[in-house]
Formats: sequence, structure tokens, C-alpha cells
Amino acid sequence: MPEEKQTTSAQNFAGNVMKYSVASYLGFVITGVALIVKGLLPSQVLGAPVTFMTYTATFMNLGILGLDQALLRFYHEPPAGAKPRQLFAACTRLSVAFMLVLGVVCSLFFARPLAAALGLHTAGPGIVPLLFVNAGLYMLVRYLNVLLRLENDLRAYTAETLWMQGCYNLLYLLPGFFTSSVILLALAAILSFGVVVIAFGFKYRAAALEPLPVPLMAGVARTALPYGIALAPAQILFSLSSGVCLSFVSNYCGDTAQGLFAFGYSLAQMVTAVQAGFSTYWGPYVYAHYREEQERIARVHDILNLLIFGFFCVLVMFEDVVFWIFADKRDCLAIFPLLMLAVVFNILCEGTVYGNSIARKPWHDTIGIGIGAGSNFLLCSLLVPSFGLTGAALALAASNGLAFLYRSATGQMHYRTIPSFTKTTSGFLLAFAVTAIGTLLWQQFLVKFALVGAVLFLYCTLYHTQLQKLWQMALGMVRRYLYKK
Repeated sequence: MPEEKQTTSAQNFAGNVMKYSVASYLGFVITGVALIVKGLLPSQVLGAPVTFMTYTATFMNLGILGLDQALLRFYHEPPAGAKPRQLFAACTRLSVAFMLVLGVVCSLFFARPLAAALGLHTAGPGIVPLLFVNAGLYMLVRYLNVLLRLENDLRAYTAETLWMQGCYNLLYLLPGFFTSSVILLALAAILSFGVVVIAFGFKYRAAALEPLPVPLMAGVARTALPYGIALAPAQILFSLSSGVCLSFVSNYCGDTAQGLFAFGYSLAQMVTAVQAGFSTYWGPYVYAHYREEQERIARVHDILNLLIFGFFCVLVMFEDVVFWIFADKRDCLAIFPLLMLAVVFNILCEGTVYGNSIARKPWHDTIGIGIGAGSNFLLCSLLVPSFGLTGAALALAASNGLAFLYRSATGQMHYRTIPSFTKTTSGFLLAFAVTAIGTLLWQQFLVKFALVGAVLFLYCTLYHTQLQKLWQMALGMVRRYLYKK
């Protein structure tokens, strides 16, 4: 392909990514406001509602049976002669039925021990049915989000994504300025998700309620359900990781420490602003073009690494500013680099693990995330009683690293997206160096700032080709915009 045509193609690709990133970058503002709210709320009030919402995501992923991923995978190739919206309706009904049964059983027979195990014992057993209601509504919001993305309804997708992020990150926290009741905060979360379901589900009410022939439902279930169930444990265990840490910290260190960990992990997840919109566009793109676009997919891997590693360095360099503003959360400054490293491992899977899905071997992702979740539980049980917050952060980073290593190794066996293993390994070694600097020198701002700045310079040198490519694409997009004007 001629260089000019290749550049134009890259600019078009970047433009499409940006279109589907609008919601995520606007959502970044919501996340930032949520972070301010979390910083202002007392730590002893913050921990329980954040834990409630964390387990909302876990139970949502449990109840949805991985069928949101099946909808993504088979929407353009619906099984059993179904139409795309019939596939949506079938997957939704299967998930709702399972969530209903699971919620009733757990609420009637296991509410008290489940509340205690989750670190929500202060709210009592009544929190469990509220948790399942919230998870069920979140599940419906997730289905609508996937459908809007697949139907390329960009305006509605953007609006719904922003509402979803507002519900998950911010709105349920606002009553915390007036009450410390976890029950009332949970009811606020349920109300916010319910409004989104009504507002955006109205458009698809006919598709969701349309009678489906039994043979069609059975055919969809035979194809989509095994695929989804194979992926479901990965989604469940993935969202469970931070929840396990929050539960151990609550049970061994108290509500204040739980709130500190929740704030630190929320701040660490700011790194995902670079990746969130990208992944929305990237997954469907890989499935549609992996045969003819392997070279581009490999190039994108390196660019993603550069952006994430660079943002990681910048956050560690300036973390003291955040903890100067929220001085009562300063006790989690020492664990913040470890929490960010845990998030970085999760994000960079976006460029390394699609080979497992392409090869239709999703159990490798399940095994990898299972290794991560199992090691997280084991390490938390060993480290949290002795080392408190530091032990929980170290457990989370180490377990996410193990999951990343297994999933990436198996994914590359089936579909290679890493053009240079040496460069990628060097990038991670530098990330470990940044983590060590931030953790050991957390009280030495100037020394830490200088050392991490030096590592950032090394990253720019290591990824200079990708940095130059990004610069050229940005200039090209600006020129095209000015030309159209």
C-alpha cells in the first residue's frame, strides 16, 4: 500500500476510534467528579457503598452468563436463523431468568453469611436482595449499551454510556453527604439504573417483548449459551478481584481502611480513560478484520503500550498533588503505584488476548483470570492480616500480573499481536521500576518526580517510532479538519 494511502487509512481508523471514544472521554469527566466526591466523603462512609457497587458488577457478570459477549460475537452471524434483534431478545431473557432465580435463592437462604463475606455486614442481610436488584438493572443497561453499539446508533450510545457511567461511578454516592446508611445509598443506585433502563429500553420494547418461537430460542441457546458460559467466569472473576481486596480490608482493617483502599483504586482506574473508548471500537474491529489487518493490529498494540505506560508515569509523578488536595486520604499514597500497576495489567490485555476468542478457545481467558482470582484470594489471606492496605495492594497487583501473563501467552500462541517481545518486556520492566520508585520513595516527592520522569523519557525513546506515528496522525487529522473548514 502506498505510504499516502496507508496514512489516510490510519487517520480514518483513528477517526473511528475517536468517535466511539467520545462517550468515554466525557465519562472521564464523570469519573473525575466521582473521584472528587470520594475524596470529600469520610473514609468510613465511602468503603461500604463502593464495595456494594463493586459486587453489583460481579453479580451482574454472574447473572448475564456471558451472553453480552455472545451477542457481540454472533450479532452479525446470528444462529438458528434468528434476526439480530431476536438474538438480543433471546440473550436478554435467558439472563433475566437466571438472575431472578439466583437472586431469590441467595436472598432467602444465604443473605446473612453472604453479607458478612462480602464485607457488608454493617448493612445487615437486607443488603443482599438490593444487591441483586441493582445487578439486574445494571445487566439490562449493559445489554442496551451493547445493542446501541452494534447498531451504530452513536448518539444514543454516547448518551446511554454517559448515564451508565454516572450511575456506576457517581450518582449513588451523592446521598453520602447527608447519610451514612448503606441501604439508602443502595436505593439511590437502584433508582438511577432504573431510570436508564426505562429511558433507553423504551425504544427496544417491541424487540425485547416480541414472542420468540421455542425452536428459535433453543437454537440460540445451543450456540450462544455455551460460548457465553465459557466466557462468563472470566468476567465474573475479573470484576471480583478488587471486591475480594475490599472485603478482606473491611474484615481485618475496618471501615476507614476499606474507604482508603476504595479511593486509591478509584484514582488508579483513571488510567482507563486512555483505553475505555478505544476498547469499545477495538473488539468488534478485531473480530471483523483479524484476517487481513494483522499488521495494523500489531501496530496498535505498541501504540496502546506507549499511551498506557506514559500515562502511568505521569500519574505517579503527580500523585502527591491529589493527596495534597485530599489530605485525609494521604495514607493510601504508598500503595497507589501498586494499585495502578494492577490496573495497567488489566488494560494491556486489550492488545494481547484476542487470539483466544479468535481461535474459539475462550477457556484460556477463564483459566487465566481464575489463576488471578485464586492467587488474589490466597495472597490477601496471607498478606492483609499482617500488612493491611499494603498487603491488599500487593496481592491485587501480583494476581493481575499472573492473569495477564497466562492470558497473553496463550493469546499470542493463537494470534500474534506483539511485534516485538523484547520491546514489550522492556516496557514492563520499566513499569516495575516506576512502581518500586513510587512505593519506596512515596515521601520523597522531588526524588520520585525526577526518577519517574527519567523513566518516562526512556519510554519515549523506546517507543519513538510509535510516538512519531501518533504525531503524524494528529497533524494529518488537523490538516483534514482545516481543509474541510
